[in-house]
Amino acid sequence: MAEHFEIRVRGFLGPLMRMALRGLRFRTMPAHSTILGRLSDRDLERLLTSLDDSGVEVVCLSRVR
Repeated sequence: MAEHFEIRVRGFLGPLMRMALRGLRFRTMPAHSTILGRLSDRDLERLLTSLDDSGVEVVCLSRVR
């Protein structure tokens, strides 16, 4: 079952990373970016692996109601 998640990462996500994460929404702040979207457990695992492989530091992961 897919649930809504908010993933905060350190720094700015560039256009290539955003294109790779199509279907998700983004918010950019001065020190971090936030990825928002509805993800299954499998999709969340893939996303976190992709971010890690790209050197993106995940600061916070929250399930959003």
